[in-house]
Order: sequence, then C-alpha cells, then structure tokens
Amino acid sequence: MPRAYDILRKLKNGEVLPIASRNDLEEAKQLAESLNAYWPAEYIVRECASGAEFHLKQERLADRPQGAHKPVYLM
Repeated sequence: MPRAYDILRKLKNGEVLPIASRNDLEEAKQLAESLNAYWPAEYIVRECASGAEFHLKQERLADRPQGAHKPVYLM
C-alpha cells in the first residue's frame, strides 16, 4: 500500500526534511504534534497524491525533552 501522508520538518534554510509517513491523516497530524512537543520546529503534513499541505503551529508542549535526551548528572 503506498504512503498517503508524509511528515516533513522545515529547516532554517527553507529545505524540508522527510521525517515519517502515515496512511491516515489524523495519525500523521498526531505524530507531527508529538514531534513538535519535544523538538519545536515547523512541521508539515503533506498528502502524497495531491501535494496538499497541512501546517502545524510551532509550539513546545513539554518543559524538557524526555527519554534519551534527558540530562544525566554524574556525581
């Protein structure tokens, strides 16, 4: 089954970086919103067939990155 929606991240120089793809629009939007929560940037969800784009508002939802990006303090 071909991909239906690509999640892209717009870089400072104007280029776009492919991040992931999903078959469902809502899943694609949720993934882009989750990425934006931890790594704020301009994310775009693009429909592959038509090229229609859905831009998500850049907004940081978390105070600090989680998981592997959590600071480690050595004593």
